[in-house]
Amino acid sequence: MDKVLLGKKIKQARTNKGLTQAQLGEIVSLHEKHISRIESGKYLPTLENIIKLFKTLEIDLCECNQDNNTLNIENNIIKTEFLKFINNSSDNELEFYLGLLRQAQKGLVKYERMLKN
Repeated sequence: MDKVLLGKKIKQARTNKGLTQAQLGEIVSLHEKHISRIESGKYLPTLENIIKLFKTLEIDLCECNQDNNTLNIENNIIKTEFLKFINNSSDNELEFYLGLLRQAQKGLVKYERMLKN
């Protein structure tokens, strides 16, 4: 993911909505300095924070998937479907799914270690 292009996309959407960095930060529970670093391309937010920002700013994850200049995500059917799924989920559902993915990732790491031994 290109931090600079992501930051530009977020800044453009924020200004289009008439929000300050402080206002956006308050909505998504991030400090305005953190928002500034994201928008300037100095910091890549976590996937969880990207989702919060995109939902708040009404940035469609699927559109970003199709626009390789925005997030530089390869055109992949599975990724597109996954992004549609995320975009259509509630915050509670996203928290639940994120927990499941983290547990699955831990299990995968254990499984890979077991295979190496």
